[in-house]
Amino acid sequence: MKNKLPTLAGAICRNPGLAPFAKKLLAVSIASAATGFPYAAFAATSAIHIPVVTINTATSWEAQMGAQVLSPAVIKGYGLKTSNTTDMLNSILGGSVFKTGGVSGFPVVHGLMDDQLHLSFSGMQLNSACPNHMNPILSYLFPSQVGGVTAYTGIVPVSADGNSIGASIIVHPAPPKFAMPGKTLTRGDIGAYYHTNGAATGAHLAATLANDAFSMKYSGDVSHASDYKAGGDFHAAGPAAMGRGSIGADVVGSSAYSTNNQMLEFAYRHGTQLTSLGVNWQDIPYEYYPNQRMDMVENKSVLIHLNYRDRFDWGNIKLHVYHQEVRHTMDFGSDKQYQYGTTPGMPMKSHGHVDGVKLDGTIHLDQDDQLRTGLLFHSFRLNDYWPPSGTGMMAPNTFDNINNGRSNRYDAYVEWRRQWAPRWSTLVGVRGDTVEQNAGDVHGYNMMYNMQAAAFNAQSHAKTDHNWDWSAVAKFKPSATQKYTFGVMRQERSPNLYQRYTWSSMPMVAVMNNLVGDGNGYVGNLSLKPEVAYTADISGEWAHTQGHPWIVNADAYLTQIHDYIGEQCEPGTTCKSGQFNILQYTNQQARMAGADLKGKVRVAQTKAAGAFFLNGKLSYIHARNTSTHQGLFGIAPWQGDVALTQHTVHWDNGVAVQFVGAKTNVSEIQSEPKTGAYAIVNLHATYTQGNVTVRAGIDNLFNRLYYNPQNGVYVGQGMTMMLNGVPAGITVPGPGRSFNIAFDAHFA
Repeated sequence: MKNKLPTLAGAICRNPGLAPFAKKLLAVSIASAATGFPYAAFAATSAIHIPVVTINTATSWEAQMGAQVLSPAVIKGYGLKTSNTTDMLNSILGGSVFKTGGVSGFPVVHGLMDDQLHLSFSGMQLNSACPNHMNPILSYLFPSQVGGVTAYTGIVPVSADGNSIGASIIVHPAPPKFAMPGKTLTRGDIGAYYHTNGAATGAHLAATLANDAFSMKYSGDVSHASDYKAGGDFHAAGPAAMGRGSIGADVVGSSAYSTNNQMLEFAYRHGTQLTSLGVNWQDIPYEYYPNQRMDMVENKSVLIHLNYRDRFDWGNIKLHVYHQEVRHTMDFGSDKQYQYGTTPGMPMKSHGHVDGVKLDGTIHLDQDDQLRTGLLFHSFRLNDYWPPSGTGMMAPNTFDNINNGRSNRYDAYVEWRRQWAPRWSTLVGVRGDTVEQNAGDVHGYNMMYNMQAAAFNAQSHAKTDHNWDWSAVAKFKPSATQKYTFGVMRQERSPNLYQRYTWSSMPMVAVMNNLVGDGNGYVGNLSLKPEVAYTADISGEWAHTQGHPWIVNADAYLTQIHDYIGEQCEPGTTCKSGQFNILQYTNQQARMAGADLKGKVRVAQTKAAGAFFLNGKLSYIHARNTSTHQGLFGIAPWQGDVALTQHTVHWDNGVAVQFVGAKTNVSEIQSEPKTGAYAIVNLHATYTQGNVTVRAGIDNLFNRLYYNPQNGVYVGQGMTMMLNGVPAGITVPGPGRSFNIAFDAHFA
């Protein structure tokens, strides 16, 4: 198809339904330059084939903008070993995972995580309806429901969405399958895994029925695990809490979970048009948290999403419409004290609604120029309320944590891509976001809370932020085996509802509001300003195709954040070291500087034993709150891995070493513990015969006791309702040795 732009009148006459879309798209078309660098230039290095990051599922635009893309083959590998979809972001250069519950990790990229990053699935950006953010967007998906992942970790194009100050991670569903004309397609997939540590199990099932125009697919996933064991003793053995059962000295309390996700998808195609309707159901009976004082005891969600796309001689359009309803409940799980005098438990409920419409359009101006524009409306409604319990401090009223919270976003962007010469291309864009937030008046359990509630209610709750993003990136490709990317960007993000509208500093209440897993209590701040981040990034890629082929990727970045949402001691108090405190969100300044390195080389090629590869990655970051001159919580300064793998027709075997450097630059105000350096060894062997794959492995081969600073602080047992009823200064240890086995089978 030639890249020719017909007259606007001609395009609309040929497709009258496009008239309102075209008017909106052209209304925001104020361009500035663009393009990226296709990884396809390295086709000559296909013998190297890096399984971690490929571009198999990337569109041309995404590849040219330098995105990292996880292929379906890589994602399938994670489906053989985990139910935490976030784990697959460990494969992204510069990416890692902050561990929370068993299936609800936070992605971390270049020192930023959770709401500071943009995450979307099938065009949707969902919101956490929980004061501990136990239900982030990726917790609604299992790896088997993911078709691809696109990650912008350097300079983020404005078309990749806004209201964030870091990377953009876009998760794609598996594309619908259709039969050849006159045929019927039936296919199915089934798989399962088992880990000895924590007796973790997971299983998935998928079935597709289609002809050449209609496709219907069902997929379902379940998982279950008991508390896992660390690689050694880290606390005293005995009762987990008063009235609870015994727990071993090496058992990580509150790490058990049970989940159930299902999805039904219908798709229809006609000519160049593709329409799909998906419905996702989630039912999590429980997911316990070793780094939070509460546990999830129910999370029910219904998610409906409609997607439409079409392409024309002049370009293409994409439309996403979505709705989600979430009902979320927290209380004390089996390892945390449940009875406090006359108070049995502390039920906490959240009810959230998300509604959104997103329209994107790409226009081929000529052979060297493309324009992308888009519009977004996103609405989040939240009621966070805690029913009374017993006859003491948590009675007789319902506690309003957030009453009728509302957040609306109205976005528009434009982006221009320009191929100046075969070796040079640029991409620039601008995005405007308007965020409107509000919340109703509140009251507490009883008269003890009247003074704080009255002070909150007397203030204006309505907030409107006008945020602006821009990005500019240039790419230089001097030869087929090397390329360079450098650029700058500005990003802006509004506080979330929990950061603005939580209001009580009573210790029992404040410790239940915690988004970061550090054990402290948090209070919102109506005066918070949006965070503004400026980032400069430079990256390079080099490859060698002769003899022992190799490929190397490197990246360096600097991010300065104004009005960074950090924390201060509750006004009028002084934080005490070595214990948990009540903190309030406040605007500060922060800086992140770092570099990433990844490489792969074929070290041997034999007829009998196949090919041997050595690959690894290394990330370094210096992250600092420049207002308090302290480190930032949950950041691993050094981390990486190195692996030796063997590949034959049927076998894929490997030994890998994961390592994390010592963290001594901690956040003192959050009482963050220092952690030592460690390395753990993992083994795996995978055998594929036809449509069946079997995987066996050993994680943490030498059963090492280790502490990852991205695991949070251990509050997984004991009297967690009390601010200092549990000891401070213990990082959640990582899992000890586990023997694992899994299989996956495809039927067509």
